[in-house]
Amino acid sequence: MSEHPESPAVPANTPEPTETPAAVDTAVPSNAAGQVPDTGREPAPKPLLTPAQAKRANQTLKGMIISVVLTVAVAIPVILINPPNKADTYRAPVDISAVASQAAPDADFTPWAPNLPEGDYVNFARWITKNVDGIKYWEFGVVTKDDKFVWVRQTAKTNPSWLAAVTQGATPAGTHTVDGTEWELRKKEKTQVLITTRGQSTIVLSSDSGTEPLEKLAGLAQREIPAN
Repeated sequence: MSEHPESPAVPANTPEPTETPAAVDTAVPSNAAGQVPDTGREPAPKPLLTPAQAKRANQTLKGMIISVVLTVAVAIPVILINPPNKADTYRAPVDISAVASQAAPDADFTPWAPNLPEGDYVNFARWITKNVDGIKYWEFGVVTKDDKFVWVRQTAKTNPSWLAAVTQGATPAGTHTVDGTEWELRKKEKTQVLITTRGQSTIVLSSDSGTEPLEKLAGLAQREIPAN
């Protein structure tokens, strides 16, 4: 008996071991440029304007710009020529006596040039010849030392339409007494108006600064403008 036993015999029909199949490469192949190949989907087409459409679009934009520029160009001179007649619009004092003397020859009354208290001043004065119903009138603005404003108008002829125009539609609100003299009172929002007749002319005082500056100027008018 051999010291080393023999290996068992291998059956004749035992199959040979099979090889492990090679791994399948699942990566998407790239083309020569290193880009992902076409998948068959076409990119969405970009909208294009024809030359005629592009020209019309440019003309529309240019037209809008020109319209805005023209609107601004027209508006600015109008604003500059017709500023609101407020105390902060006309800051430089004017010589009302000199302007009144220039207006006097064309007036049917003596244009009032008030002797204002110290600190108050007239910031504009003018003789108006073209207005509602052709009525000529004298007007000026008074700025008080505490920056309140009164608009003064004086005319020899008046009617309801002129009064409505110069008071901006203020409605009658009774009367207001100043130093024993009654003035017609009209109101519109913050604006108060005092109206009276002195001698040959009608005086209209307007202010949105309260009754105090109106009363002071009304009292001055009663002292300086003859009643008859």
